[in-house]
Amino acid sequence: MKKLILVAVQEYKRNVWKKSFILALMSMPIIIILGVGLGVVISNLENNDLPVGYVDKAGLFSDPIRIPAKSRPVDFIAYESQEKAQGALENGETQAFYVISGDYFTSNTIELFYIQEPGKNATRQFYDFVQLNLVALEFPDIAERVASGSNLILRSIDGKRELPDGEPPLSVFLPLMISFAIVILLLMSSGYMMHAVVEEKENRTMEVVITSLSPTQLMGGKVLGVLGISFTQLVVWTIFGFMAIVIASQGLGIEWFQNPTIDWFGILLIVLLAIPTFVTASALMMAIGSTVTETQEAQWVVSIFMVLFWIPVWLIGIIGDAPNALLPMVLSFLPFTSLMTIGIRNMFVYLPYWQIGISIVTQLLFAVAAVWLAGRTFRVGMLRYGQKVSLKEVFGRHAVEIK
Repeated sequence: MKKLILVAVQEYKRNVWKKSFILALMSMPIIIILGVGLGVVISNLENNDLPVGYVDKAGLFSDPIRIPAKSRPVDFIAYESQEKAQGALENGETQAFYVISGDYFTSNTIELFYIQEPGKNATRQFYDFVQLNLVALEFPDIAERVASGSNLILRSIDGKRELPDGEPPLSVFLPLMISFAIVILLLMSSGYMMHAVVEEKENRTMEVVITSLSPTQLMGGKVLGVLGISFTQLVVWTIFGFMAIVIASQGLGIEWFQNPTIDWFGILLIVLLAIPTFVTASALMMAIGSTVTETQEAQWVVSIFMVLFWIPVWLIGIIGDAPNALLPMVLSFLPFTSLMTIGIRNMFVYLPYWQIGISIVTQLLFAVAAVWLAGRTFRVGMLRYGQKVSLKEVFGRHAVEIK
C-alpha cells in the first residue's frame, strides 16, 4: 500500500505543475466568467429598467392594473399630454412613451416614441399591461385573477416530485450538470491517462521502475494519481461555479439562481457512480497505453470511449419520454452510459433504490476488473519496446507467467 501511495503522489506531482494542467484547470473558470459576463452584457443591451410613460387618450387606464413582473420590472407613468411625456423623455426621466389614440377601440392604434429603442423588458411588459386592462373592462374578476398570478404546480412523471412555482429549480438540473462536468473532465484527463505508461516506455525508465514495484501497484498508483488530478480540477471548478451562482443570484438578480435548493441525494448518487466510472475509464486507457508503442496510436480508441459516454445525451428525448422504460434502465447499469443516464433520469423521476444499488455495484465491479486488466496488460507489454501487444497475448496463458 505504501508503494502504491508513493506512485500516486509522484504521478500527481509530475502532472499538476505542468502548463497544460494549469491551462486545463483554468479553462472552465474562464468559460464561466466569460459566460456570466456575456450574459450581463446581453441583458444590459436588450433590457432597460427606466420607466415608460404613456398618454391615455382613450381612457383605457382609468384604474390601471399591473401584473407583477418576475424580473427587471418597469414602472409605467401616466402623463396628461404628449408634450409632458415628450419633455420627460428628453430629460432622461423615461426611456420611451406610448400614445394611445382616442379611437383606440376602433382603430387599435398605439404610437411609440423614443430616442433610443426601449428595452425588450419594457415593451413586453407594456404589452401585457395593455392586454390585462382590456380584459378588465369586460371581465374584472378574470383580470383580478390574472393580476394575482397563477399557482402552477409541475409534477414529475411518477408524481413524486412537485415544483410549486411550475419552474424547475437549479437543484433539478444540478446532478446532470455534475455528470456533464465529470465527462468533460474525463475528456481533458485522457491525455494524462494515456501518457501514464507510455512515457516510461518511451524514455526507457520502465526497467528501473519494475525492479521495485509490481504491475498492480504501479497501475493502481497511477490510477489514484490521475484521480487526484481530476479531483483537484473538480474542486476548483466547483468553487468557481458556486461563485458564479452567488454573482448571478445576488449581483445580477437572476431569479433562477436565487434561493437555490440542493438535491443532496442526487449529487451523492452521481458522486458514487462517478468515482468507479472514472477509475474504469482511467484503468482502461492506461491498459491501452500499455499495448501501443506511441500515444498517438491510442487516440482513436480513446475517442470510442468518449462516444459511449455521450450516448445517453443523444437519446435524451427517448429517456425523458419514458425514464422507467427498459432502455433507460439498461443504460443505467452499463459502465460508460450509467453516469449520464442516471443524471438525466433523475430530472424526471425518483429512481428505485434497487436500480441505484445495482448500478453502483456494477460500476464498482467494472472498476475492479478494469484495474486488474490494466495490471495484466502492463505485465505483458511493459518491456516490449516498438512492439504492439495483442488481446490474445493479454488473455493468453503465458501472460500470467511473465514476472
